[in-house]
Amino acid sequence: MLVATKALEAIETAMYADQGAAFRGHLGRLMPLAADAYSTKEDLWRDHLGASLIGRECGRELWYSFHWATEKRFDGRMLRLFNRGHLEEPRFIALLVMIGCQVWQVDENGRQFRISDHNGHFGGSLDGGIQGLPDIPDQPVLGEFKTHNAKSFEKLKAEGVLKTKWEHFIQMQIYMGKTSLAWAAYCATNKDTDAIHIELVQFDQLQYQRYLDRAGTIIAATSPPPKINESPGWFKCKFCDQKDVCHNGAPLARNCRTCHWSRVADEGTWQCTNAGAEEGVLSKEMQRVGCLAYEPLTNK
Repeated sequence: MLVATKALEAIETAMYADQGAAFRGHLGRLMPLAADAYSTKEDLWRDHLGASLIGRECGRELWYSFHWATEKRFDGRMLRLFNRGHLEEPRFIALLVMIGCQVWQVDENGRQFRISDHNGHFGGSLDGGIQGLPDIPDQPVLGEFKTHNAKSFEKLKAEGVLKTKWEHFIQMQIYMGKTSLAWAAYCATNKDTDAIHIELVQFDQLQYQRYLDRAGTIIAATSPPPKINESPGWFKCKFCDQKDVCHNGAPLARNCRTCHWSRVADEGTWQCTNAGAEEGVLSKEMQRVGCLAYEPLTNK
């Protein structure tokens, strides 16, 4: 584990020097740029297989997610928790700008940086890029911002992101590989105490290629991969969002992606192979609704 001690020391020194005045000033400018925190879009399903998920152990769970097998809804507490994570990004960026770093959040078109692969069916959104981090001042690095509860945060500080947050580690490997960056700064906040931790993570070509290939395999599969455990009570299955369709025989959510006739196509699109279908290429709106020719995929 390589902690960015120079950056952490610089942040604490700057905060103490003016009692947070510069931090608050930068925050006032940056907070409106946290578009995800203020989005009014409601969408139960992600169009692509996400880089933030590809590090999860169960390929079957990822396949179900990519095929919209379960209509996921969250209670108010979880939605507020997700929103807290989005709000933490400009707070951390304000700290970095305060110590002289340059941080890029959006591209030349004012949009969040995105990576894509496998004909547009795999991808993700980057939190940003950082230039001038005191520990690696001579090259740009990936910025990844995460929140943790107290228990998770202390474990992270003691053991590092590689051992404690494999999904986050792989997410950064994908982003670094697609943007040709050699290092990432994993910036974490303890939601209970507001303590911070910055860890430097080096690019790993082997893991990058391994999980990029894994994404392609899941996307191309026309049936669910094997279960990681046959018991619905096993701890990794018990709390899985896909448990009901995977273990309990629940029907797949009705939409084009759970239909026998649909196939992945180029440029992130899906195609209906039913000869009687009026449209070959399925728009996002059509995918969510389905049609009368719907035939559910075999779920075994």
